[in-house]
Amino acid sequence: MKNSLRKLLISALSSMSFMPFLVFGDELPFAETPKATGPISSPQGIIDLVNNVLFWTATIFWIAAAGFVLYAAYIYLTAGGDAERVNKAHKQLLWAVVAIAVGLMARGLPFLIYTFLGGK
Repeated sequence: MKNSLRKLLISALSSMSFMPFLVFGDELPFAETPKATGPISSPQGIIDLVNNVLFWTATIFWIAAAGFVLYAAYIYLTAGGDAERVNKAHKQLLWAVVAIAVGLMARGLPFLIYTFLGGK
Protein backbone atom coordinates (compact mmCIF):
# COMPACT_ATOMS: atom_id res chain seq x y z
CA MET A 1 0.00 0.00 0.00
CA LYS A 2 2.79 2.43 0.89
CA ASN A 3 4.62 1.56 -2.32
CA SER A 4 1.61 2.23 -4.56
CA LEU A 5 0.87 5.48 -2.75
CA ARG A 6 4.49 6.53 -3.19
CA LYS A 7 4.36 5.73 -6.94
CA LEU A 8 1.13 7.68 -7.30
CA LEU A 9 2.63 10.68 -5.50
CA ILE A 10 5.81 10.60 -7.60
CA SER A 11 3.86 10.34 -10.86
CA ALA A 12 1.53 13.18 -9.85
CA LEU A 13 4.40 15.48 -8.88
CA SER A 14 6.39 14.69 -12.02
CA SER A 15 3.38 15.32 -14.26
CA MET A 16 2.72 18.63 -12.45
CA SER A 17 6.28 19.72 -13.02
CA PHE A 18 5.78 19.43 -16.80
CA MET A 19 2.47 21.34 -16.87
CA PRO A 20 4.10 24.77 -17.30
CA PHE A 21 5.77 23.59 -20.49
CA LEU A 22 2.38 22.69 -21.93
CA VAL A 23 1.06 26.16 -21.20
CA PHE A 24 4.09 27.90 -22.72
CA GLY A 25 3.67 25.85 -25.89
CA ASP A 26 0.30 27.45 -26.58
CA GLU A 27 0.51 30.45 -28.91
CA LEU A 28 -1.65 33.22 -27.51
CA PRO A 29 -1.85 36.65 -29.11
CA PHE A 30 -0.63 39.39 -26.84
CA ALA A 31 -3.42 41.52 -25.48
CA GLU A 32 -3.24 45.27 -25.50
CA THR A 33 -2.53 47.00 -22.24
CA PRO A 34 -5.88 48.03 -20.77
CA LYS A 35 -6.49 51.73 -20.48
CA ALA A 36 -7.73 53.25 -17.25
CA THR A 37 -11.47 53.60 -17.56
CA GLY A 38 -12.37 54.29 -13.94
CA PRO A 39 -14.61 57.05 -12.65
CA ILE A 40 -11.62 59.29 -11.92
CA SER A 41 -9.83 60.56 -15.00
CA SER A 42 -9.23 64.15 -13.94
CA PRO A 43 -9.17 66.32 -10.82
CA GLN A 44 -12.83 67.13 -11.45
CA GLY A 45 -13.51 63.40 -11.25
CA ILE A 46 -12.16 63.36 -7.69
CA ILE A 47 -14.41 66.26 -6.75
CA ASP A 48 -17.42 64.54 -8.33
CA LEU A 49 -16.64 61.31 -6.48
CA VAL A 50 -16.38 63.11 -3.13
CA ASN A 51 -19.66 64.94 -3.84
CA ASN A 52 -21.40 61.65 -4.65
CA VAL A 53 -20.10 60.00 -1.47
CA LEU A 54 -21.20 62.95 0.65
CA PHE A 55 -24.61 63.03 -1.06
CA TRP A 56 -25.23 59.36 -0.29
CA THR A 57 -23.92 59.80 3.26
CA ALA A 58 -26.37 62.65 3.82
CA THR A 59 -29.21 60.60 2.34
CA ILE A 60 -28.49 57.64 4.59
CA PHE A 61 -28.33 59.85 7.67
CA TRP A 62 -31.60 61.61 6.77
CA ILE A 63 -33.30 58.22 6.47
CA ALA A 64 -31.77 57.13 9.79
CA ALA A 65 -32.95 60.35 11.44
CA ALA A 66 -36.49 59.75 10.23
CA GLY A 67 -36.35 56.21 11.59
CA PHE A 68 -35.03 57.45 14.96
CA VAL A 69 -37.81 60.02 15.22
CA LEU A 70 -40.49 57.44 14.38
CA TYR A 71 -39.02 54.96 16.87
CA ALA A 72 -38.89 57.65 19.58
CA ALA A 73 -42.52 58.53 18.87
CA TYR A 74 -43.49 54.87 19.19
CA ILE A 75 -41.66 54.64 22.52
CA TYR A 76 -43.41 57.80 23.77
CA LEU A 77 -46.81 56.44 22.75
CA THR A 78 -46.27 53.07 24.40
CA ALA A 79 -44.49 54.39 27.52
CA GLY A 80 -47.66 54.69 29.56
CA GLY A 81 -45.99 57.02 32.06
CA ASP A 82 -42.96 54.76 32.60
CA ALA A 83 -40.05 57.12 33.31
CA GLU A 84 -37.46 54.65 31.98
CA ARG A 85 -39.17 54.35 28.58
CA VAL A 86 -39.64 58.13 28.36
CA ASN A 87 -35.92 58.54 29.06
CA LYS A 88 -35.18 56.00 26.31
CA ALA A 89 -37.35 58.03 23.90
CA HIS A 90 -35.42 61.18 24.83
CA LYS A 91 -32.16 59.41 23.98
CA GLN A 92 -33.60 58.29 20.65
CA LEU A 93 -34.53 61.88 19.85
CA LEU A 94 -30.98 62.95 20.75
CA TRP A 95 -29.60 60.41 18.24
CA ALA A 96 -32.07 61.72 15.66
CA VAL A 97 -30.66 65.21 16.16
CA VAL A 98 -27.12 63.80 15.74
CA ALA A 99 -28.15 62.10 12.49
CA ILE A 100 -29.70 65.33 11.23
CA ALA A 101 -26.53 67.25 12.11
CA VAL A 102 -24.33 64.73 10.26
CA GLY A 103 -26.67 64.88 7.26
CA LEU A 104 -26.47 68.67 7.20
CA MET A 105 -22.69 68.61 7.49
CA ALA A 106 -22.39 66.09 4.66
CA ARG A 107 -24.42 68.35 2.38
CA GLY A 108 -22.71 71.57 3.47
CA LEU A 109 -19.13 70.29 3.60
CA PRO A 110 -18.37 70.62 -0.15
CA PHE A 111 -19.63 74.21 -0.20
CA LEU A 112 -17.69 75.04 2.96
CA ILE A 113 -14.43 73.60 1.60
CA TYR A 114 -14.97 75.27 -1.76
CA THR A 115 -15.54 78.64 -0.09
CA PHE A 116 -12.60 78.15 2.29
CA LEU A 117 -10.25 77.37 -0.61
CA GLY A 118 -11.22 80.56 -2.39
CA GLY A 119 -13.85 79.33 -4.84
CA LYS A 120 -16.17 81.79 -6.49
